[in-house]
Amino acid sequence: MIDPRASGGVDEGSSDPGRVAARRARVAIEDALFAIPELVADLDREALRDRLLRAIQCAYVVLDTPLLALAHLDALHEGAAMVAECRALLAQAVGSGDSEPLRRAMARLDEAAGVLRHGGDSIAQVHLARRSEIHVGRRDERLPQARPFRASVGVPSLHAIERQPLLPHVLLDPVMVPAAAAAPPPTLPRPTTLEALKALAASFASGDLERRAAGGDQEGAGSAPGAAPPLAYEPAVEEVQVLRRLGRDCLEDIAGLRTLRKPNAIESWLDQAPFEQRLLDNLDAFVALGSSVFPLVSLFHAEARSPDPERAFAVALTLGCIEGSDTVGAAVMTLKQSPPEELPGWVEGFWLAPNPAIDVAMADLCVSPRPELVALALDVLHARGALSAEVILSALDRPEREIRVRAARALATVLPRREVIPLLEQILAESADDQLFLAAAEAILCRGNTPALSALRALVTEGAGPRSPRQEGALGLVCMAGRATDLDLLVAAANAQPSARLLRGLGRFGHVESLPALLAHLHHADAEIVAAAAEALERITGAGLRETVEEPWEVELPPEALDAPGALPIPMRRVERVVTDADQWLPWVAKHARRFDRRLKYRAGVPFTPLQIVAELEAPGTPPEARDDATLELALVTGLRFRFSPHDWVARQRRDLGELRARVDALDASPGAWCLGLANDPGSTAAGPFSPPRRVTPTPDRAPRPPSALRAPVAPVAPVAPVAPVAPVAPVAPVAPVAPAMVPEEPEDIEAEVRTAPIPVLPSGPVLPFEAAVQRDRGSDPGPGQRTATLQSGAVTGPPQAEAPVLGIPSGPVLPFRTPSPPPVPGQPLLPAVGAPPGAPPAAEDPATTLSLAQYASLCAELAVFPEAVEATFRRYGLESQQKRAAVDAVWKERLRCDPVQYRAWDEMYRHYHLYWASRRSPRERI
Repeated sequence: MIDPRASGGVDEGSSDPGRVAARRARVAIEDALFAIPELVADLDREALRDRLLRAIQCAYVVLDTPLLALAHLDALHEGAAMVAECRALLAQAVGSGDSEPLRRAMARLDEAAGVLRHGGDSIAQVHLARRSEIHVGRRDERLPQARPFRASVGVPSLHAIERQPLLPHVLLDPVMVPAAAAAPPPTLPRPTTLEALKALAASFASGDLERRAAGGDQEGAGSAPGAAPPLAYEPAVEEVQVLRRLGRDCLEDIAGLRTLRKPNAIESWLDQAPFEQRLLDNLDAFVALGSSVFPLVSLFHAEARSPDPERAFAVALTLGCIEGSDTVGAAVMTLKQSPPEELPGWVEGFWLAPNPAIDVAMADLCVSPRPELVALALDVLHARGALSAEVILSALDRPEREIRVRAARALATVLPRREVIPLLEQILAESADDQLFLAAAEAILCRGNTPALSALRALVTEGAGPRSPRQEGALGLVCMAGRATDLDLLVAAANAQPSARLLRGLGRFGHVESLPALLAHLHHADAEIVAAAAEALERITGAGLRETVEEPWEVELPPEALDAPGALPIPMRRVERVVTDADQWLPWVAKHARRFDRRLKYRAGVPFTPLQIVAELEAPGTPPEARDDATLELALVTGLRFRFSPHDWVARQRRDLGELRARVDALDASPGAWCLGLANDPGSTAAGPFSPPRRVTPTPDRAPRPPSALRAPVAPVAPVAPVAPVAPVAPVAPVAPVAPAMVPEEPEDIEAEVRTAPIPVLPSGPVLPFEAAVQRDRGSDPGPGQRTATLQSGAVTGPPQAEAPVLGIPSGPVLPFRTPSPPPVPGQPLLPAVGAPPGAPPAAEDPATTLSLAQYASLCAELAVFPEAVEATFRRYGLESQQKRAAVDAVWKERLRCDPVQYRAWDEMYRHYHLYWASRRSPRERI
């Protein structure tokens, strides 16, 4: 008996030409098989089907046996013989006929026979060279052994049993004009007398009535007078028939539970666990019936009288829980015979099944000429996290819209970042399709590319009149990934053309100055817009204004059923929702608005952190559509790659959410910051340990994180005293920070405000006492001294925050402009150029004499925090010309590359200066 439970070519390659030939031949045989129904000739279709299925079975034998097994070579030869027989039968039946389906079938059969013969010859050469190692049984340890049955708990188990390779049910009936209707049965005269009624009863008892109705009135036919009609009892059936009846019951339950595992309006995602366990119990029961019921799966699908996604789901999931490449192949062959209305069921079933051979089968399906099958395969691979770079690049070359949309969406996680960004930018610039554009925009934002936000902002402001779907989608992405400066754009769009989607997006945007616009929309005539505005208000403020109301159930009935006389009224249900009454919201906002800071992003009344999105996904009361939005927002804000899906098994969601919470908690996120792509993209850079900076985020080792604000984001904020400046902490191991604008290698799509905006709890005393001469030289340009005076006067203050992080700000003078040697940072010496003795000043002709190491670090940090004021910043440091800027930058970059100690000194100062400038950010003062 052949064991068909191997992965089916997961690791095959050129070392085994037999497996390569079997995979190619199987695809060609399937194409020829599905071309036979299009032939109108008089064929022995059953004979052709049986031989072609036997050839496919031989291909599975090759895939599931080791190279040096006799069955490996015998299956190749037998498969080639079966294909040759089918070709001869087909040619004999059609004669000299010629049609496109016939040519296609013959060509695919010739290809399969040639591939199998070539593979057999190659394997024969291998067997001849290694004839002393040929064996009959299994010697390949990679082939899994039959395992004891293990019940599924929470997620489906992958069952492995000894069995024959599975073949699907294939229909090869020709598409023909319906035959003429049969003649109606003879009508019997109605008895009108008692004698006629007795004669009719006697005729029925003797069987004479049945013979006359069937047209057979032969002598001696039928039963003797007075005998009981034949088959008056149900005969005994074989055991396999009983098993198949039980198996069919299990399949029907699996199909029906596909809908029940999706939450309705009053259920939470956790309430689906019992339904899922019942589905898994039916799966286990079906597999426990044995291999005799496995062929019933594809037959169960073929019996449907109309497109049925539930049956497709049952086939994909059931066969995907039985180990082996043949089970997945049988499901794929059944898929190819399915109407397009069933594709969602196939996607869901293949995604949730545990068989690893599904990944290989879907990758093979990505080269199909049918675009709907390629789109399905990309959906399955994307959901399973099994997309490869080769599959995506080949999909991007396809012209079909549905394929390109899925390929663009997958670029959020596949391929290195440096290769992905140009591809997505090209799609954004050239695509005329709204869905493709939005998929590319979503993917490029997941990679942390902030210039894409500028393109989306420009798109939103284009044209007049009703917004297009592209503009509506762009507004939604700006709400999730935008900055505080996008407030005016979003509020103006909401006031001009309000929509429920945009108002809910404002809730995720989290700016407190959007509250007046949301309050105004509570008076809107559209109930959906009012509900969306109330949800946004609750999401930002966490006011807790709730009410219990009665509303009708969402029942899908045709209008004629609702208006029919005597129709029952739609039942009502009691639900809890956010208050939509403006008279209750206005007093609350007026009372509590003072505790919100317009510089921060808020969620549930406290400064926003990505952990709040994880808490929203974990909450039982989060609606399904809100969980979808939260999943996208988490990907945009954090830049993490994760497999979590709100439509996965409940048990797997719980596990993935636990892992997500730990990963998000480890991010360097400041409460209240507008974030985009916090996590580093491992494919974005290959920088060495002392290459130019690649990062603007201060490491969390330098400033303690506020654990309560991150771990309990919905807790009320307690006031604390302002934090006094402290000396810098000891340096840690170097990472790759960024010197923006001064370092040509710095990516243009990195902005410091997105990733490092700290809590604006600023010290009240003097921090950076700049020299007065520098301020006078700058004329009207507001220099650091003016901002220091503003801080000392208390004009710029932040709200009281809970457990605010300690900002590591130097306490001594750090920017003595145009001085030959600045005072050292406490605890960290400033080192001169490489090769100079300690304490010696740089050479006079060195361009770096324009700036010291501390000044260069401060300039890099200031340029990162204030990208809109580049020229003014350079003038303050005496770098008016491009030549001087380039010279200074080149010299210092070379020094930092060559001297690790000096690099660490620059790194330490850059971090502290960046924290300082970020805390003092005020774009109006810099321009």
